[in-house]
Amino acid sequence: MDTAAIEGLRLEDGAEVMIRAVNADDAPMLQAFVRGLSVRSRRFRFFSALVELSAAQLDRLVRPDRFGLALVALSGRSEDAAIVGEARYVVDPAAVRDAEFAIAIADEFQRKGLGTRLMKLIVAHASRTGVRRLFGEILAENQTMLEFARRLGFGVRANAADHRTMIACISAAAMTSTVAS
Repeated sequence: MDTAAIEGLRLEDGAEVMIRAVNADDAPMLQAFVRGLSVRSRRFRFFSALVELSAAQLDRLVRPDRFGLALVALSGRSEDAAIVGEARYVVDPAAVRDAEFAIAIADEFQRKGLGTRLMKLIVAHASRTGVRRLFGEILAENQTMLEFARRLGFGVRANAADHRTMIACISAAAMTSTVAS
C-alpha cells in the first residue's frame, strides 16, 4: 500500500471503513478518537488513564517519522468522517532496522476485522522497507491483545525492563507469512 493510498474495507458486521495514511489535518479527529475510547482502551493503548492527548503528543501522532507508517481507519462520509482505528510503527532510532508498533481500535469497532487489517498493512509496509524486527509493548493484563499478536505470528515474552508489560515481536522472515495469511 502506498502511504497516501486509500483502501476501502468491509468489516465482518458489514460496516465500511476507509484506511489511509494519517496527516496533520487529522489532529481534531484523532483527538476526538482518543477521547471517545473507553478508559480501559485508552489505558491499554497509552499505558495511562489520559483523557486526551497533549498538544505535543497529538502533533507527534499526526506527523509521523518518515521512516515509519501511521494509518487511520475512517467511518462515515467524508464530511462527517470519524477515526475508528489507528495503527502505526516507528523505527527505533537506537536500532535502525527495528521498529515499534502501536494500535488502537474504537471500542464499538473491535473484533470486526479492522485491527487485523491495519496490523497486516503495517507489517507488510515494515517488511517492504527493510525492518528486520517489529515489536510492541503490551500491558500484561491485556490478554485480548496478547492473543491477537500471537494469532498474527508474533512471539510474546515478558519484558525484563518492565514487569507490567509483555513484548510482542515478529522477525522479518515471519512477517512474510503474516502478510500472506
